[in-house]
Amino acid sequence: MAIPDTVLEEQESLREKTVKIGQIARICSVFGVESIQVFRDPRGKGESALIKRVLEYLETPQYLRRRLFPLDESLKFAGLLPPLRIPSHKPKVSLNRLQIGEFRDGLVLADGRAVDVGLEKPLIMRQELGNERRITVKITSVMPLEGIVVDRSQTGEYWGYEVEVKSADEVLSNSRYGTRIATSRLGDPISSRVGDLRARLAGPKGVLLLFGSPSRGLFVMMRNLRQRVDFVLNLYPEQHSVTVRTEEAMSSALYLLEILDALGNTKA
Repeated sequence: MAIPDTVLEEQESLREKTVKIGQIARICSVFGVESIQVFRDPRGKGESALIKRVLEYLETPQYLRRRLFPLDESLKFAGLLPPLRIPSHKPKVSLNRLQIGEFRDGLVLADGRAVDVGLEKPLIMRQELGNERRITVKITSVMPLEGIVVDRSQTGEYWGYEVEVKSADEVLSNSRYGTRIATSRLGDPISSRVGDLRARLAGPKGVLLLFGSPSRGLFVMMRNLRQRVDFVLNLYPEQHSVTVRTEEAMSSALYLLEILDALGNTKA
């Protein structure tokens, strides 16, 4: 998912901006988005830092937030947002309810070996890790409380998203994506490209969805857009509202991809 840092331009107060970022976070979590890339719009107010900070705060398990996010004016209203309720957001539990093999996110503490994983006491690692960084661990022992570092992909569940701030060129040139889909009212009607989309989704690499801002579309923000993406799609060719909000377009696009992917898997 790629969004411009002008996605908040219609919101005037910090509270309104925070609510919109919260909506974006919820949408991405519901559909299992793994990466949110915020690209800079030169004509914007430079709000990428605010977007990134609130998104990362919401993606962080509640028991780690006070350690990772000191008091900050930009997070003044973040506590009012609904939780993401994703698998990595484990509740605090007592040790007698902990299961060997369970995955939890944690923060390496100052000594480099103790890790806060939201339990009664820190988990102890056999090797020194370097302090003050967030990791994912697999519980290997309860008495004593020990674990090993794992990649979040090993959990077998959706474990959250990462947030990066990049230029538009960096987003478009990222080779990790096999299919790049831009959304625009000037794009092809979605109904005319369904077959092509299904074929591309069968590829091994990921999909990048790009969205514009409320007042500036991708054709304005990105040069040679059609030559640099695989599809430019109009998700609402017969829309009955004058405008479609970015978060509405996100929900529609992600749901469409989920349906097409499911149909492709059923056919296979």
